[in-house]
Amino acid sequence: MHPKARETFLQAVDQGWHDPRKLGHQSAKTAILRQEALSSIAGHLGVDISEVEVIGEPALATFYAIQGLLHAGDHLLHSAIDRKEVHAIAQSWPSVSQMSILPNGKIALEELERSANNHHGVFALQVANGETGVIQDIEKLVSNCDQFQIACDYTQVLVSLPLPSRWSTASYSASTWQGPTGVGIIVINKQARWENPLPHIGIERTPNSVSLPLLLASAIALDEWSKDKEAQSQRLRAMNVKVRNGISQIENAFIAGNLEESMENLISASFLDVEGEELLRALELEGICVDSGSACSSDNLRPSHVLGAMGMLTHGNVRITLHSAIGENEVDRLIEAITRNVAALRS
Repeated sequence: MHPKARETFLQAVDQGWHDPRKLGHQSAKTAILRQEALSSIAGHLGVDISEVEVIGEPALATFYAIQGLLHAGDHLLHSAIDRKEVHAIAQSWPSVSQMSILPNGKIALEELERSANNHHGVFALQVANGETGVIQDIEKLVSNCDQFQIACDYTQVLVSLPLPSRWSTASYSASTWQGPTGVGIIVINKQARWENPLPHIGIERTPNSVSLPLLLASAIALDEWSKDKEAQSQRLRAMNVKVRNGISQIENAFIAGNLEESMENLISASFLDVEGEELLRALELEGICVDSGSACSSDNLRPSHVLGAMGMLTHGNVRITLHSAIGENEVDRLIEAITRNVAALRS
């Protein structure tokens, strides 16, 4: 969590917030603070405050964003590299098209046109992939499915990526701008044909279950992140170039996507004849924390569906996230450690 957001959260916890929906002076004060936080978040996202909903689980935000748009007779479009929450929705919906992915991580426009032809419904659009960082050509995709509402997934995406010119819903996670984990944001376009997908009584569109301290911390973190996002973007992109150049010197190393079409904070690299989990553990022993995009997860025991869809190696993979505090010395150490440990594991 961003330091200033953490400080705000702790101050809020110390004061003990009242329920903003109840009567009384303290509850009225809490309601004002909540409204100010929502207004700030809406301003940064470029939407109206009336379009913003907050929920306590980013994965559930994805469900609300998509399922709330789906109606009887609708066709659901999604890609092979979507998150498991989207695949779960698709498995329960009767009319679905799953679009394959090109080797560069992009959705093929021709396949989208075929899938959208003679249909109407919802397009679950993953704006950028949280494993490889590859950014989709969202305007081209949106313009090729006029009869579809657009549910944009920003839950693993830098919030600096704007909404497309036409959108219906969008889901976010506060952790992407260094806010607290467990805070999801849903924006619902006023023109969208959206209905609460869960049984409910009353006019509230979501449970509004997020505590005020977490909401305030999310708003403060977004404010602080936005102040220097351009400088940070340039710095992280330069670091990304350095890491990619270093990894490219390793024999039989493969990097997913091109940096020019990817988020600046992510690198997904695979190494032939190396087990990703072993490389991850070796790096951890040196105090370097990375993820393994191809690691078999405990819930499905399968390698990365993202790398598989791109036709890349699904073993020997590490996913590197460059954080705002990373420095040149740490990047040099990372490159050296990966190079040395890949050679050791291969031998």
